[in-house]
Amino acid sequence: MKFTFIIAATLLVMSTPTSANLISNGDFQTCDFTHWGLDTDGFGEPADTSNFTIIDEAGQCSAQVSTGNPFATEFANTLFTNLDLSSVSPDAILDLQFDWTFSGFDLQTDEFSDAFSVVLNNGMDLEELLFVFEDGSGTFFTQLDASYDGFSLDFALLPGFNAESYASIFTLDNVALTERVEVTAPHTSLLIAFGLCAVALRRKLQQQ
Repeated sequence: MKFTFIIAATLLVMSTPTSANLISNGDFQTCDFTHWGLDTDGFGEPADTSNFTIIDEAGQCSAQVSTGNPFATEFANTLFTNLDLSSVSPDAILDLQFDWTFSGFDLQTDEFSDAFSVVLNNGMDLEELLFVFEDGSGTFFTQLDASYDGFSLDFALLPGFNAESYASIFTLDNVALTERVEVTAPHTSLLIAFGLCAVALRRKLQQQ
């Protein structure tokens, strides 16, 4: 029984796929914005970064972005990371996922409310992945490929045009971009060898 368990554990280890996260500090466990960029209205990091904060819950950190002052010139606060996919093969499949929460005090009845937007951006082309203007949360998932090398992944908070606008926040955590790894079944001859060893050991134990 013990030997059979060892065989099963060995096969499990041999068939477990592994892939490194292509987004550095995607889980914000440095408890700061290392490897992330902050932007307001496309002018880069603002002098006042109080709308960009780290939520630290007993060492488990996440990022939070809020809207600015409606009497200021701020129309969008964006947290972004640049994608370096130069080491990824052209035919690779990449899995992108992240945990998000969006909440606020805007009317949240139409697209003129505060909104949370996620886009891929290379300075010329924008590809929208998510657009939310109602309270919500979840884990977002989609697939990308190496053609997005050089794009930035932008998480933006867009104030609306209602009396209650400029009163929303989004929280972001566990941003991961990983290359899908095909699980290769153990070679048939290896399985046969393990099986014969298990049978021989069982017979030996029965004879004792």
